[in-house]
Amino acid sequence: MNRLILLLSAVALWSGCTSPDPMPSLSTEHEGVIVHLFEWRWDDVARECEEYLGPNGFAAVQVTPPTENHIVVGRPWWESYQPVSYGFETRRGDRASFEGMVARCDAAGVDVIVDVVLNHMADADLEHEGDAEFTGRGTGGSTFGPWDYPGIYDYDDFHHCGLTDNNHIWDWDDRAQVTECELLGLSDLDTSSPNVRSTLAAYLQDLSSMGVAGYRLDAARHIKAEDIEAILSEADIDGYVVQEILTAGRVEPWLDDYLRIGNVTEFAWTEAIGEALRHRTWSDLAPGGWFWTSRQYVPEAQSLVFVDNHDRQRGHGGEAAINFKDGALYELAQVFTLAWPHGRKRVMSSFAFDTDFQGPPMDASEAIVPVYGDNGLNCGNGSWVCEHRWPVITGAVAFHNAVDGPVTNWWTDGEDAIAFGRGETGFVIINGTGALLDGSWQTSLPAGTYCNRLEDGECMAVEVDEEGRLATRLRPMTALAIDSGSKQSP
Repeated sequence: MNRLILLLSAVALWSGCTSPDPMPSLSTEHEGVIVHLFEWRWDDVARECEEYLGPNGFAAVQVTPPTENHIVVGRPWWESYQPVSYGFETRRGDRASFEGMVARCDAAGVDVIVDVVLNHMADADLEHEGDAEFTGRGTGGSTFGPWDYPGIYDYDDFHHCGLTDNNHIWDWDDRAQVTECELLGLSDLDTSSPNVRSTLAAYLQDLSSMGVAGYRLDAARHIKAEDIEAILSEADIDGYVVQEILTAGRVEPWLDDYLRIGNVTEFAWTEAIGEALRHRTWSDLAPGGWFWTSRQYVPEAQSLVFVDNHDRQRGHGGEAAINFKDGALYELAQVFTLAWPHGRKRVMSSFAFDTDFQGPPMDASEAIVPVYGDNGLNCGNGSWVCEHRWPVITGAVAFHNAVDGPVTNWWTDGEDAIAFGRGETGFVIINGTGALLDGSWQTSLPAGTYCNRLEDGECMAVEVDEEGRLATRLRPMTALAIDSGSKQSP
């Protein structure tokens, strides 16, 4: 056994700033794991809520924007983030199927969190992007042109910033450009306009009336915080709000205005865990170690943490995050993220892709291929990945739901093996090495026989003795997680 480092309790984690009081009408107290079923059809989401998410303890499902979007030749995934109206006609289903999905998920005990696009509409300048081609048509039959969405918005409802040659964002540290110029050529809504605010508030009210329980605000960094607050106030909605904001590992003073509104996506976690596990060591995850001091973090109570998301797994924003293509390394990263007490957790459920442009699996008519097909579940067959169904990740969700309390009994071999407890409720060992890990670990668990949550099938028994110690062997690139809920009756 290599050298042991045993700390009886974890040190306090540095967060970089204090958390201002949030808006009283919006909850930052929602708990439980979210799964992002990226580009899934509404009927498939509903069935997954009933057959898998609810029974396996997932608290919420994040779904792709449900609004009518621009039809882009080749059907890339990002066309879903180019709304042309607030109708509900998309390749994922219509209004009736969306509303039915929300009701069925709610009955299964799973909240629906909608990805909402408030910052922009579809292409403003008709520029081609790679293989993309402007069509001027929407998935529900709407037609539109530059800064012209008939019956909804016209030219005066958009920012025309005049700060750069083409009105696009050039300087990402310039708050005026970031909030008033065009993001990648998308027509930037003037969210200070009463007409724009009322239109967006009405859309949020519509979602709320159907039972939607949460909202991910796409590109929130590109909207002034006072505009978001005004829109949400006019909408008068309840529920979980998380704002997509890339901090680049720096908690700037302007972020406080967003933290008063709701939670924030913690991209620093994604960046740090990717760098640590690809280029450094697992020991860098130690309390107070490199992982926690290399970047500034959003206050824990208002952060949404994740190993990857639909952007980062495609390399957007720098080096690609750890993702499903990394196999066992990805599983272990999810185990650590779900087991460590920091922020709310979200796991990704992807479709397979070879290029950034590539959209969800589709047939010859460009219809999205169902996850629940005529011949069974289309997971793991080269189309839908369904990471959330991997036994290790599902087991880590169960562990997350069963444990409580601070980190205790931290241990590392100084390199790529770590272990830690969650007080008297759970204990985790992660072997990130290429060799067998054989040893004995001190826990704070009561004596007894436990099942490893991360093993598929029959119980892999783990014994904890009267002194709280467990002895075991772990294969390379595997983990063990036991908790009070997996303890066997005498």
